[in-house]
Amino acid sequence: MAKRVLSASSAVSIMTLDLSFLEVSLRPAGIVERPVNVYDILREGWRETRVDMTLQFFLDPTERRGLGTLVIDALLRLLDGAPSIGLNGRTSKHLNAQDAEGSDAWEVATQVDFIDVFASNQDLDVALVLENKIGHVLDNPLRKYVEYARNKGFDTVIVAVLAPETRDHPDPVQKNFLSRAITYAELSAEIKSAPELVEFLMSPGDQDQRRSLDLLQQFIEARHGKTEMTDLEDQAHRLNEWRGILEEHRGAITAFEEARSSIGRLIRDRRKRLEPLIADRLEALALETGWQAHGGGKEETWNAYHFPTAGWSVELKFSADPTRPMIFVYDRRGLTYKDSTIEPLGLTWTNTDEKIADAFIERVVHILGEVKAGTRLPAGGRETV
Repeated sequence: MAKRVLSASSAVSIMTLDLSFLEVSLRPAGIVERPVNVYDILREGWRETRVDMTLQFFLDPTERRGLGTLVIDALLRLLDGAPSIGLNGRTSKHLNAQDAEGSDAWEVATQVDFIDVFASNQDLDVALVLENKIGHVLDNPLRKYVEYARNKGFDTVIVAVLAPETRDHPDPVQKNFLSRAITYAELSAEIKSAPELVEFLMSPGDQDQRRSLDLLQQFIEARHGKTEMTDLEDQAHRLNEWRGILEEHRGAITAFEEARSSIGRLIRDRRKRLEPLIADRLEALALETGWQAHGGGKEETWNAYHFPTAGWSVELKFSADPTRPMIFVYDRRGLTYKDSTIEPLGLTWTNTDEKIADAFIERVVHILGEVKAGTRLPAGGRETV
């Protein structure tokens, strides 16, 4: 078990931290290459009738694929708030997706009275007319499709077009019989955002479900490019791995963060003590500052000053970062980060506040003198640590 001793000063008690959590091995994120895809292989894999059959398979909760209402619910969420269509076009009634989600009473069929995909739910009194467009314009008899659904007794009829890009018809008469136009990208994103998808991927119930998940992945890949479904499974494993580490080492990590914060407070408190001392010395030398900043983070804190006459900024910094000096001066051109320089102040932590303030002001005067003489920095800046 790795141990490290942290002591704020010789006047405080020694704190021993358990840093064994730093020795934990984590798997890197895997890069998933595009696998063989059945839709890329089949010569007629993207004829609309083939896609209609695939949509029917995934939308129908009664199919033996073990995915429940995953896909039909994703479609319903995309259609939430869409107007129901009557014999004269759009009505004041709108679809409430939340009321319809989770129902397994859907019946889904393809090529019903020339309707690509017809999904009906007697329990909800809702019918979905889905026009699937791969490479054609939306010139279908939508009003006739509505008549079919209305004659079947459905009070709420939603007419949607699904296509690679939005197919909202410019003809106002035709558009009046269209509830909403959605894209394959939107449907894919909605499916992949469903929490139950991750659950299925983490623990497939049987062979049918595993094959159905693979086919759904291929369908989304071919229709909308590379999917993240396989990535989600890997990410879920890594997330659970990380959660386990945090749980196992919670006490040690909490103690480490508290110790880290205490060091941040230590350097921040000293920076605050120096602020009025530096202000008095700047005033005594009539060095006007056009801008000041006093702040920092867990590992670094600073008092920063901009001198408008010279067009230069100078900062006094304290750092707990071992890659930086403990006390250093950082200066740069104007209010930018160009021509910047980092140089140790040349003092240690045990020097008094007054000595550190005097040394910083001496460095400020020297820097501004070089700036005025044009000898401060070569082009491109420098860094000395």
